[in-house]
Amino acid sequence: MSRVLFLLLIAFQALSFQSIGQKKSLPDWLAAEKKNEKLVYVNGVTIANDTDAEMPTRISVELIGSESKKATFDTFSDRGNFEFFLRPNAIYHISFEKDGYLTKMLEVVTDNIPDKDWKVGFVLELQVSMEISVEGFSEELQSAPYARCMYSSKTRKIDFDKAFSKESKASWEKERIRCLKK
Repeated sequence: MSRVLFLLLIAFQALSFQSIGQKKSLPDWLAAEKKNEKLVYVNGVTIANDTDAEMPTRISVELIGSESKKATFDTFSDRGNFEFFLRPNAIYHISFEKDGYLTKMLEVVTDNIPDKDWKVGFVLELQVSMEISVEGFSEELQSAPYARCMYSSKTRKIDFDKAFSKESKASWEKERIRCLKK
């Protein structure tokens, strides 16, 4: 039953892409595949943390590894909505960018998922909070992952690595304080 629901979800999303008219079409390696159950469906919205308003951003998805690929596209609505699919056995860096805001990068790891757990694919829902730019903020921090998601054998889902996120958030806060003291 859940397999049928996942396949229906993929079909619905494929139709949604066509009807909404994404500003720039996605490359095949980020699009749905009817016969592939080994997909991670990523969807969500970008929000300005100063106003809590949904906002459009530019998204870059980079496949890290021997066959590196990169695609850049805009969220497909003025409300900051996005969706795409990731393949197994890979590491992805997903960056969210907008003028006047700090760039945030998410690392998604799909290479640690056992074959037996790919029965119906995975869903990763995101709400990306974009922070107002701070003069002098480290470009190095902005070009490194702010958060990491990977398969958890405990939950059998793709979850955030809480220890990584806590450490990253502390580094960003320390950098913000440094910049504001200038």
